[in-house]
Amino acid sequence: MELIDTFVLLKCLTVFIVSLGINALLVHYQKIVNILDVPNSRSSHTRIIPRSGGIAIFSSFCYAFLLFNPFSDAMALLPLLLVFLMGLWDDVWSVPAKIKLLITAGAGAFLYLNGFDIQRFGIFFGHEVIFSFWGALLFCAFAISGFVNALNLIDGLDGLASSISLVILVAFSYIGWKYEDTFLVYTSVGLICALLGFLVFNWHPAKIFMGDSGSFAIGFVIAMLTLYAIQKEYMTAISILLLAALPILDTLIVMLRRIVNHQSPLHADKTHMHHIIFQLQNNNTQRTVVILGLLQGFFSYIGLGFKVRDDIYILLLSVLCFTIFYLLLTPKRGS
Repeated sequence: MELIDTFVLLKCLTVFIVSLGINALLVHYQKIVNILDVPNSRSSHTRIIPRSGGIAIFSSFCYAFLLFNPFSDAMALLPLLLVFLMGLWDDVWSVPAKIKLLITAGAGAFLYLNGFDIQRFGIFFGHEVIFSFWGALLFCAFAISGFVNALNLIDGLDGLASSISLVILVAFSYIGWKYEDTFLVYTSVGLICALLGFLVFNWHPAKIFMGDSGSFAIGFVIAMLTLYAIQKEYMTAISILLLAALPILDTLIVMLRRIVNHQSPLHADKTHMHHIIFQLQNNNTQRTVVILGLLQGFFSYIGLGFKVRDDIYILLLSVLCFTIFYLLLTPKRGS
């Protein structure tokens, strides 16, 4: 099966150009679009910047999805549209965190019922864990909701969320290439091209941010690819803990730290992984993004090459990484 040829490369180029063009228009007409990020105490920027990049990412990805995949697959775009619109609403007016969790969970359930269903969770201690229909539905709904919000939380520096997402998507495109699966390859590559067009304007110093509409849409597509790869038995559910390690680790560490400090897990602060490394790098945005991108690349590489029959080893490795990162990135009391 020939996955890459000149015609495919031309399609990729058109997706990149479409993304580049829409982002350029959003930057140029930012006052008319009026979806702006005003700096506050938690911001890493000091000037007003448009956060409408999600519109360009979503639009160019939908164009890529329909360009590469049969029209019959377009139903997968409906729950993505719901998540995107919720993120766009949040960018303009703000949506409570609990509502965002519920809506993304509902979109995840819709995706599951639309054919992206999994019931084989993995093998632990030699025994395969198989979910019932309702168990799998609930797990997928809230796992997707959790990951979508995790990717949203890591979007705190110029180019960070898009760079981390690009690394994860490259891993999925490799899995698709390895198993000669056109849907996995082309869907991953389509979003990669859309993100590259955005990153031209989002790299430090950023001219545009992706906003919640962008981070939610990207996270949902990655979650969709994960369900698809698990369903096809290209990977097990637990493998995502390595393939998309940084957003997951960051969210779990921050939530545990807040609980330990008797705060709400949904409380906003500046204790995320990128905030701490940013300070350690003397507030150098580009260096921080490169470090975190390479770190995600290291985790994804391990995830791709981790060939074991028992998923307990991946789980134990993930728990070890969580413990190490938590200890390294949690300030000691009184220090």
